[in-house]
Amino acid sequence: MNPIVQIALQAVRRELPGFVSTPGWCVAFVFEVIARAYETNRWKLYSRMLDSVRADPDRSRWAVAVERAIDRLDWDVSALDRDPASPADRAALLRQLKPGDLLFSSAPFDEPPRSRRTAPDREGHIGLYVGEVDGVPSIAENTRADRGRWWGRKSALRLTPLEQWDTVTTQGRIPRNWRP
Repeated sequence: MNPIVQIALQAVRRELPGFVSTPGWCVAFVFEVIARAYETNRWKLYSRMLDSVRADPDRSRWAVAVERAIDRLDWDVSALDRDPASPADRAALLRQLKPGDLLFSSAPFDEPPRSRRTAPDREGHIGLYVGEVDGVPSIAENTRADRGRWWGRKSALRLTPLEQWDTVTTQGRIPRNWRP
């Protein structure tokens, strides 16, 4: 199993300590998962990725800044808007998604959301596609949204079926030879 997927699943199932479970910290959750998979720390990832876009320090933890960063890093990226609630869009996504992919839902600051299911806040949103869990294509995420399944006490960490997730505005994939 992909180490990113394994760690993300353990985190949402509350089997690993130290993951941010406060709503609105989606970037911290995803970066912590990636950092543990690559045996580094998330602060190193923040500086490595976000320096490439010269992110505003006050906004450096926002998903939209990370979305811009992966585009500039030339990771495998698809920037087509796809609404997983639509059977055709979900089928197209499932053909290209691989476990461990980063999924974003955000609109640029100066534009309204392109779909009714695009994350409505200006920070955007990020989650990790973990493949099928109990036969359901799923995303590990930290979210304010009331959806998906959580373990133990209700928190922001959860596993959300792909069809319940927001519109995917960008899909990113960490290159095989990438190192933090």
